Amino acid sequence: MYDNLKKKYGQNFLIDKNISSKITNLIKTSNLNILEIGPGDGKLTEKIIEKRPKNLDLVEIDKDLIKNLNEKFNKYRFINIINEDVIKLNLNKDYDLVISNLPYNLSSKVLEKLVLLKNNPETMILMFQKEFAERLTDTRLNSINSLIKCFFNVKIEFYVSKNCFRPIPKIESSVLKFEKLNTSLISKDEVKSFINFKRYVFSYKRKTLGKVLKKYSIPETFKLNLRAENLNLIEFIKIFKSIRF
Repeated sequence: MYDNLKKKYGQNFLIDKNISSKITNLIKTSNLNILEIGPGDGKLTEKIIEKRPKNLDLVEIDKDLIKNLNEKFNKYRFINIINEDVIKLNLNKDYDLVISNLPYNLSSKVLEKLVLLKNNPETMILMFQKEFAERLTDTRLNSINSLIKCFFNVKIEFYVSKNCFRPIPKIESSVLKFEKLNTSLISKDEVKSFINFKRYVFSYKRKTLGKVLKKYSIPETFKLNLRAENLNLIEFIKIFKSIRF
């Protein structure tokens, strides 16, 4: 089966049962509404079922894999299999947990979509390319983690060798756990402006904030002699709110 995977979907199936168990051991409670993105051959799904979810939605873009998933899981009434592109899918349910070995070419797009859902999940357990994971958890601000950390605490749980996949990818992976903040650092009404702001600022990441934002009237109390990456997130958000970008 692994010889016929489609490069356009970035498919690399997790074959190591120990890693699948480590991932699902991060699920601490039963009776959850769970979304799994890209179940592929269903091996991780089998482990998720052991956690006795209340409802489990499987979203798989590859129609050639849907038949196998239906055959494997049609006996479970709580499983709903959806043959869609998650980027285009209207995720209007309330999920307690999202879990996925995300295709590396879609990591940023899918993560941003999940974070910005009207009712974003309480917890996400997601696997990413190691380099991308380290950008998310970097203590220095960057374009991606400055948005994600407005809504979630993010922690690398463990690393995964490329040899745990078929076909074997060129890079190592990391499993991250995202826990929703009790109170988001920006409001839903501010999200669009904040995204434009952080993209603009980090497109000039080698310049100080004073130079990047010189056309705006900003209180001198802010540390405008620093680059954006050297601020903490609270300071960065305060500058954003002060100029109503």
